[in-house]
Amino acid sequence: MLKILRQKGVKKQVLWFISGIIIISFGFGFGMSRYSGQISLTDSAGKVFGKKVSISEFREKYLDTRDQAMMMYGEKFRNVSAMMDLDGETWTRLILVKEANRRNIKVSDAEVIAYIQTIPLFQREGEFDQESYERMVKNAFQREPRTFEEGLRDQIKIMKMFRAETMGLNVPDETVRKEYERRNQKVQVDYVLIDPKTFTSAFPLSDKEMQDYFAAHGQEFMEPDSVKLQYAVFSFAPKATEDEKKAVIEKATAFYKKTTNKTDFAAAAKAAGADVKETGFFNMEQPETETNWTLETQQKIFEASAGDMLAPVQSAAGIDVLKIADKKAAFIPAFEKASDKVKERMLAEKTLAKAREKAADVQKAIAAKVAGGTSFDASAREQGLEKKTTPFFALGEYVPEIGISDDFASAAFALNKDKRLSDVVNTSRGPVVLYWQALQPIDEKKFEEVKKEFSNTLYEEQKVAAMNRVIKEIKEKAGLESYLDKIKR
Repeated sequence: MLKILRQKGVKKQVLWFISGIIIISFGFGFGMSRYSGQISLTDSAGKVFGKKVSISEFREKYLDTRDQAMMMYGEKFRNVSAMMDLDGETWTRLILVKEANRRNIKVSDAEVIAYIQTIPLFQREGEFDQESYERMVKNAFQREPRTFEEGLRDQIKIMKMFRAETMGLNVPDETVRKEYERRNQKVQVDYVLIDPKTFTSAFPLSDKEMQDYFAAHGQEFMEPDSVKLQYAVFSFAPKATEDEKKAVIEKATAFYKKTTNKTDFAAAAKAAGADVKETGFFNMEQPETETNWTLETQQKIFEASAGDMLAPVQSAAGIDVLKIADKKAAFIPAFEKASDKVKERMLAEKTLAKAREKAADVQKAIAAKVAGGTSFDASAREQGLEKKTTPFFALGEYVPEIGISDDFASAAFALNKDKRLSDVVNTSRGPVVLYWQALQPIDEKKFEEVKKEFSNTLYEEQKVAAMNRVIKEIKEKAGLESYLDKIKR
């Protein structure tokens, strides 16, 4: 235990501070509480590097992961936690810590103390504050100081491992300029669009053609799994205080823990003071949108079985407890029900193929005319097409009519005054042919002003890319086998 940290008078100057207490509403309690009493904490949560990981060890790393997220997001943690895959983040953390230990990376007590002193959550008026630290660890993180500090020791090990992996990175001035130009130069092009919709009338479809297509591609029209829910809404009062919200969460949690799939859900929810609602059947392609449930919650809904209860989740109204009322497995509909989609798909395929064939002929014709001195505009008109001109745009920017298209932008920036005409470029609107007009160079004065900051940005991006590569390699080497879904079921 780092006793020295809990002695009065340990201080260090820091840049900024955040005050206040974070009230934990979500986190480990909802994610893992259903395990207690049903399985032993010595049971296996999974396997990494060929060795089993107990529920107890996973639980400890889960809390460390949650602590890190709380320090990162502060008071926003409650809102973002519902969108985080804390189980997945925990496995990543656990694997990285084991790899750091395998590399014999050590962290002294002094390093842990120094790290804690720089965490803004534990400062007051720019200095480390002992009372804030003790209060936060006890009330906000709900941890014992020793276990909390050991979690930070693991975090420093990971940071040291990444630092060693990224030590040799650098960004030469030439790279800085080229990348700044790539991101900030703007180009303007003319283009013609060969719209697939203009060929729709050329493809009348008979019922037999559509039925034959459906017979050959039936799996592509499969209706996905669908589910119907009952859910109890424990509402927050308007302008509810944190204590009032906490009381609602506790009520919802108590209802969830004592309700089984054999309980009359609606009657029990009403008795608990909740509003009972029910959805129609919905699927992942057309999800439930009125409740504002997160994508993670929607995924859990479709992983569950009929009759299952889901742990409380936050919604727009308050706290919801969900029950899978009914579930329909994926199925291939009868042709009669799918005929409109079949027709739409067939026309899209046929007209796009025709448009691309036409675009290739158009590009050749325009290339010949332009080579002979005819303008792009006149060449397009001879092909019965309207020339359009983009505003100046940079990579990743929206282009009117075309939208955001990497292929369109890449083709535009590949052109220049010596090579002005593009090949056929495919976009979501249909195939196009581009003709270069002008390049807007970067503002040299602005580049000099932001050069250092931009260089630092590139360096940080390289570090992130390197760390992501390292994480990917370590996780592949670890060969994770997670049993959590099985345990939860």
